Amino acid sequence: MGPRPIHILQWGMTTGLGGIETFVMNVYRHMDRTKVQFDFLQGYHDGPLHFEDEIQSMGGTIYRVLVPQRDSLIRSRTCLPRFFRHHPEIAGVHMHANFPYALPLKYAQRAGIGLRILHSHNIEEYQHRENPLRALLWDMRGRAIARDIDRYPTHYFACSDMAANFMFPSKPYTWVRNGIDTERFAYDAATRERLRRELGFADHTSVIGFCGGLRPQKNPLFLLEVFERYHAINPDSALILVGEGFLRDDIERRIADRELDGCVRLLGQRTDIAELYQAMDAFVLPSVAEGLGIVYVEAQCAGLPCLGSAAVVPESARVCELMSFERLESGPEVWAERLDDMISHAAERRDRSAEVKAAGYEMFDVAAQLQEFYMRNGKRA
Repeated sequence: MGPRPIHILQWGMTTGLGGIETFVMNVYRHMDRTKVQFDFLQGYHDGPLHFEDEIQSMGGTIYRVLVPQRDSLIRSRTCLPRFFRHHPEIAGVHMHANFPYALPLKYAQRAGIGLRILHSHNIEEYQHRENPLRALLWDMRGRAIARDIDRYPTHYFACSDMAANFMFPSKPYTWVRNGIDTERFAYDAATRERLRRELGFADHTSVIGFCGGLRPQKNPLFLLEVFERYHAINPDSALILVGEGFLRDDIERRIADRELDGCVRLLGQRTDIAELYQAMDAFVLPSVAEGLGIVYVEAQCAGLPCLGSAAVVPESARVCELMSFERLESGPEVWAERLDDMISHAAERRDRSAEVKAAGYEMFDVAAQLQEFYMRNGKRA
């Protein structure tokens, strides 16, 4: 019987599907699980994870032990020490965060866990700006959070320089690219023809695509304004939005109000996004905050012209000349004109996976780098 795999505890997954969930699972799928096994730390009241069945099929364990302070002050402070005592196999903790937070690493340090990673995936938590009270509370806690971030991680990871500067400015960090399976997302003409036929799009129809949560950070209502103006320039066009979120009702009302029912489709949460990229002619995501935006990399791999928010989306999201940027302040009219120009002058569609790999975004390579890192640094006192 060979050596057992080391166990790395992952924190930051939610019951939904977003960038962190996609990244962690992509790494997990490409990990040699005879050497490194992932386990997952969740809240005790959390429902099933989006990938729960797959995690269990790969040998991962989901521990629902975290207790929020609002439920019990005592249990919130004792749940992790008790958990770590009962699980000496855990050799590292990898925290994935969209907002400044590192408290679980404090208890990992006290338990003698020698590898404690804080991984920044975004440049702000948008809800703080929506809820003034929450913003005030976070400001009050800011000093304690900054102290935790300074003291308890052994390593800092970030998906971009902007994400690093947001969460741990001036700290030395490792740039971990949000890799993708380039073979899966590579352009395929046969898949394009099939998907467009299934979706009912004519060969000459310009199909604009969006993939992301239907929430303010991803700015889908602004995109509708952009598309309304683009559709006025190019009546033979359509917009497909892939994703779910609490803005869906607002989006549906806006579609009805602007009489865009026949050319805008809400596809909901889909598992075939790699195929849906093939059906598109351009990809637009006008985010107001973005740590990287893995969907930009996926879309470029599929050979799509992409348009993102300048000074918001990191330059590192541009893996080839297909990625363009425009300032949100320019307004929907300029965005629509820019989109029209991009599509009108687009080069012949082709597979861009080689360029994505050359930029370091091949998930096989990213997973191999992390696996080696875990094995070299994971330890338990």
